[in-house]
Amino acid sequence: MNAELLANSIAHKLSIPHLIARILVARGCESVSKAYARVHSTREDVLNPLDSKQPMCGMDAALDWILQAKNSGEKLCIFGDYDMDGLTGTALLKRGLSEIGIDASWHLPCRFGMGSGYGLSTDVVDQMLAENVRYLLTVDTGITANAEIEYAKSKGMRVMIIDHHEPSGDGLPPSDVLLDPCQDDCLYPNKSLCGVGVSYKFIDTLFQKEGKGSADKYLDLVALGTLADLVEMTPENRYLTRSGLSRLLTSAWPGVRELCRRQLENAPYVGGQDVLFRIAPLMNAPGRMDKPDVALELLLCDDAAKASALLDNLSKYNDLRKKTEADISKAAIDWVNDRYGEKLPHVLVVDGKSWHPGVIGIVAAKVAQTFNRPSAVLTVENGIAQASARAIPGFNWHKALFEVRDLFLRWGGHANAAGFSLKEEDIPVLRERLQRWAEDQNAAAFGEPVEENSERIPAALNEITPDLMNALQNLEPFGGKNPYPILFTENVQVEKLRELRGGHLQLKLSQSGSPQFAAIAFGMANAKKIIEAKHKKISIAFEPVWNVFAGRKSIQLLIKSIS
Repeated sequence: MNAELLANSIAHKLSIPHLIARILVARGCESVSKAYARVHSTREDVLNPLDSKQPMCGMDAALDWILQAKNSGEKLCIFGDYDMDGLTGTALLKRGLSEIGIDASWHLPCRFGMGSGYGLSTDVVDQMLAENVRYLLTVDTGITANAEIEYAKSKGMRVMIIDHHEPSGDGLPPSDVLLDPCQDDCLYPNKSLCGVGVSYKFIDTLFQKEGKGSADKYLDLVALGTLADLVEMTPENRYLTRSGLSRLLTSAWPGVRELCRRQLENAPYVGGQDVLFRIAPLMNAPGRMDKPDVALELLLCDDAAKASALLDNLSKYNDLRKKTEADISKAAIDWVNDRYGEKLPHVLVVDGKSWHPGVIGIVAAKVAQTFNRPSAVLTVENGIAQASARAIPGFNWHKALFEVRDLFLRWGGHANAAGFSLKEEDIPVLRERLQRWAEDQNAAAFGEPVEENSERIPAALNEITPDLMNALQNLEPFGGKNPYPILFTENVQVEKLRELRGGHLQLKLSQSGSPQFAAIAFGMANAKKIIEAKHKKISIAFEPVWNVFAGRKSIQLLIKSIS
């Protein structure tokens, strides 16, 4: 069956707009049944971690461990991470454990100062021991902390790890319990849970064992962390995330409600794009610029007035992050241009003195996007380089770093993103060995230019209706490999055109008798000449979005390109 006939069948049998059916076909739905499963996530998509045929390795032991910790009466500390996944995972565990009578403390890593950097350190373990912590529970970290876990165990700590990253390849850490679907002997089918996702599975199973029902009240936290970590939307992840998105505006947690109210104003619902571009950058900002604690305090806050003050603090961190990121991005891109010109290596290893370590991950992503090369950005201080790496399609940073792991003081991550540290003197060796490894891996396969979101679905403006906008919600969550749909249409009439400050265009558009649509084209003032030269008849790629202003909701076209 060709694509058009399949779209007709899907639209008819599922009673959805034809444009939605065309999007589903373009995204690999080869039958009505697959389209139905994509649109209608159900509780049946949620897997049982205690299933006898495909259990999550370590879950039974995890339940025993946490109940032993409760019965011991000794102090338990949750050690998380400074990104959105680690923050939400820590908040979920802290709140969930309190419901069974465990008043856990928490600790987050910091990129700066004693014991700084990603993951657990012996300095942090010593600090916990000084606070009489005897049970250590890590989340979104720990799978590669072999030496640190061994040290904690040698001091008498009992340790449980909740993680989702791949093992280092040098054996598993000697923890009492390990929950990580990516460990080799785990039969659990969903290998794409993030840290907060695994935490939810643990707390949900614990609640059922303790007769407390489900842990679905925490799915809003699961949605935030899952989307921000850009993991694959497997059927289980899709259900958990979609259910969590629907809970955000009415979250049981005052800090989360205030976060959504402040960032999204009067949005009718929270979508994946909102989390990725409005919420996650704000929540990650404190951990990038200073200590991440204020972001976790917001997720744990039960007072709206205090939450508002915390958000003011977060906004200041985010403003500083934006400026710092822009300055270092320019310096890194200039570094590549000055050093290589047009003769780029297969892998970029960019280093600078005292670049702010909190933004080098974002900078690495910008360098990778600018030059279409897997990129690692290193900041060097006192002879030690701290790095963050981002991939392009076809390149696997975890595999690459594993082959050169003898150079690192610490390292970890996954295929698309990773972090490591090494001595400054070893940077040239790293650069050379990564280049050789890339050549052995057929670098041309990941070095060819890739057009960003090449999927552009033909559409007529008459198809852009409130019913379509409502139906788009059934394709949520958008993000990662399920980007917000970009539509394409031709012979569009520009009814009104206005250039705004900052180089933006504001337009009114129509097509073949369609209603007029408000449109905005950010940073595209140079297209004004194209529009005038075409006698205001243009072709556009665009995203249809809801715009809420003064309490009124209307459809707006977010222009991505004009020709």
